[in-house]
Amino acid sequence: MPWSIKSNLLPVLAASFLISCAEKSEEQLHEQAAVYVEPDWQKFRSIPFEQKVPDAPAGYAPAEEKFTFADLKHESDESLSRRLLGSLASRIVLIDRQQERWPYYQNDDEPIHRIELFSRPEAWGSAYGLCRIEKYEIEFSEDGSISSIVVSPRYGVEGPIFQKDSFNWETFRGSMCESVLPSHARSYFPASESVLEAQDLAILLSIAIDQAARGGRLSYDLSCQTYESNACVDDSRQYLTSLRLHDINSMSRLNCSRARAPEEDCFTVTVGEHELGPYPKYITIRGTTYMNEWKVYSVSIVEGFTVSRVRSSVSDPHPRPAMCRADARS
Repeated sequence: MPWSIKSNLLPVLAASFLISCAEKSEEQLHEQAAVYVEPDWQKFRSIPFEQKVPDAPAGYAPAEEKFTFADLKHESDESLSRRLLGSLASRIVLIDRQQERWPYYQNDDEPIHRIELFSRPEAWGSAYGLCRIEKYEIEFSEDGSISSIVVSPRYGVEGPIFQKDSFNWETFRGSMCESVLPSHARSYFPASESVLEAQDLAILLSIAIDQAARGGRLSYDLSCQTYESNACVDDSRQYLTSLRLHDINSMSRLNCSRARAPEEDCFTVTVGEHELGPYPKYITIRGTTYMNEWKVYSVSIVEGFTVSRVRSSVSDPHPRPAMCRADARS
């Protein structure tokens, strides 16, 4: 072949080679992007709650027709739950006696302020790896009688919720939830009655946390601001890295009116509701779990600031926006 023809073909051959390489690189990147990196579910597992109840003094007997601080300290779980809930007491596996509030009681005859009871974990629906309980929040009147009972669902990760196939349904509906320690129940997170919504929240938030902890560029938008639209006190990525599902105080769908697509999921969770400093935080997460294609679009944080147990009007001069009134039963 004459040299002139060869020289004319060189640019064509070079272009073809580059296009071929580009196509292969694009295919390789697509293949890599399609590979699902499963987070370690143990990182997001519910945690045990420990409390030591003092032995009852000689001669102690539960009060009649009322509930006192002495009962809160000394009455057995079985007896106390039966007096509080009647036949439902058979479902109770844990009582949180609110020991952090004991210093506020003046004497043993003072009525109980508040108590929380938790039912046994059980498999619920098709949310693999997620167990469900019921939380009973009971408050009392000045005469020691029950003034209100609020019942709400709670959920906890007790198995590999991030896997996408090869489910062992027999184990899930059998030993997975039945073998959970009662002490785990207190760390279960709030969500709606829908176990699938709870599963979506757990998956999206856990994936966002896991990716934040790995370093590198995030695949989702992360933002944080105060009520006054100032920069947050905490480093938002570092904070997100340390967040866990059991830190959630409440969940709602508020602040989720603008959906990118019908299959988009959106949740707003409240964290640090009773903590001092740059709390509470209201975290809105958007993403999708549609057709098992899990992706986080954005995480936006609104940061409050609390200087005392009673929120100061100086720290929060404006009424709390609607997005902040999260209700676990909404």
